[in-house]
Amino acid sequence: MAKHKYSLWFMPAGTVAQRFSQIIVQLAKDHASPIFSPHVTLLGSIEASQEEVINRTQELAALLRPFLVPLTTITFTDAYYRALFVKAGHSTEALAAYELARKLFPGDQQTAYMPHLSLLYGDFSVAIKQEIIKEIGENFPDAFEANTLYLYLTEGAAHNWQSIRAFPLEGPTTKTK
Repeated sequence: MAKHKYSLWFMPAGTVAQRFSQIIVQLAKDHASPIFSPHVTLLGSIEASQEEVINRTQELAALLRPFLVPLTTITFTDAYYRALFVKAGHSTEALAAYELARKLFPGDQQTAYMPHLSLLYGDFSVAIKQEIIKEIGENFPDAFEANTLYLYLTEGAAHNWQSIRAFPLEGPTTKTK
């Protein structure tokens, strides 16, 4: 079976999704960059057959409970897909989800997990990124509930990425004493 490149995302819904979609679209228009759906990547660059990645994603979703993803401040890097982004809090649930995902999808990812919601893709100068932050603000104290794990085919340019399937998080509930 042919292997393809996939990513696992948590995506905001409702007003949080609308707010960030508007920012992403406006920045893309202003800076001739790709438009993409707002998301926090749990794991990217998964190379597997579609059947294998669907089965493992279903298994992962069955182990995870919904949790809150806090969003904080805007920052940037030199990386194309992290040109400008909002930091997502390093909650224990997010880190545990990442560790489980790494066990189910072993790979050669060398970087530490840095949960974030990208606002702009591309190669831009520090001055341009700082100007954008000045215009839209530095703080985005917001949050969304990660209650679904989205599987995306992420080969090629961002406009070619395809949603494959959504998996509700169905992990065991915490027992209270």
